[in-house]
Amino acid sequence: MNQVDKNMKPEVTNLRKFRDMIAYMNLPVFSYIDNDDFAIIKIHELGLKMPYITPTFRPDFYTLIIVSEGKGTFMAGDHVFELGARHVFMKYPDSYISSGWTESPVGYNISFNEEFITKYFPYGITEIPVKDITNAFNYRLSDEDYKPFDEICAEMYNEAISSSDNRYEMIANLLIHFLLLVQQHQNKIKLEIQNEKYALILASFCKNVDQNFNMLLSGASATVFRTKEHAKLLNVSETFLSKVISKTSGRTINQWVNDRLIDEISYLLKNTHTPIPEIAQRFGFTDLGYFYTFFKRNTKTTPSSVRNDFNASDSDRTHVYRGEVVKIRTNW
Repeated sequence: MNQVDKNMKPEVTNLRKFRDMIAYMNLPVFSYIDNDDFAIIKIHELGLKMPYITPTFRPDFYTLIIVSEGKGTFMAGDHVFELGARHVFMKYPDSYISSGWTESPVGYNISFNEEFITKYFPYGITEIPVKDITNAFNYRLSDEDYKPFDEICAEMYNEAISSSDNRYEMIANLLIHFLLLVQQHQNKIKLEIQNEKYALILASFCKNVDQNFNMLLSGASATVFRTKEHAKLLNVSETFLSKVISKTSGRTINQWVNDRLIDEISYLLKNTHTPIPEIAQRFGFTDLGYFYTFFKRNTKTTPSSVRNDFNASDSDRTHVYRGEVVKIRTNW
């Protein structure tokens, strides 16, 4: 294998569907995966050669990773998650993700979209599990707490590979059970949102934030939505929406939006060679000076420093991707 230039970035793609991503990585697309709404695979049956790194994707589906054995790192947006034995990891749609494994994983990878849930379970998943700014969460569980997750995944997998006519109805019910278990675990470590109406507004607000940033990144919009735009989308007053978001999440609308801006900008600075003026323009900054001021005010550093420091942080660790050795940064 040839050594890759140390400044090479993980490959960023525009693929958003699970089967397309698997095929792009030259991994097996199993015949039982017959649609883009739901898929479950055994990670240890993919034939990954250690160490291994994926390209960067921005999927339009939820991702669940359940690890019985192995060691790896997932990057969701600009947030880093270390995975190991008895970990349950979930990532929401519409944010960048890449991953690397240093020890062969044993477990399951599940992908699903909201259409799959609403088709077979009309009540949907609007409120579960609770979402925060990272667009992902990662729990390391005890043997006792991990066991039911592993058992549900085994049942889902057996249904998926079966020829049963109602296998997707069974899978949807098992998936809801899985998500309810996640919610129960979250309620042990987070404040539960008590008001159902407010919870629905928060969930809709988060979804609109995701859609706005997807439009910014695709070039479909040049406007970062703030309180005025989000209130209009939800057909409520700006004052009411501000109070609801603050009360249910403990963070203001501007904090949600600014944190997401910094996360998306930082990711592009670290993981692409996109010029800084182009990044600024992509996120609606028409004044480059104000872009630098905004970034420094929120991070205490400059965009150039973030990019240069990341590029300088070479590590001896490497991952294999499509026959080439790719450097992994020390802060992974």
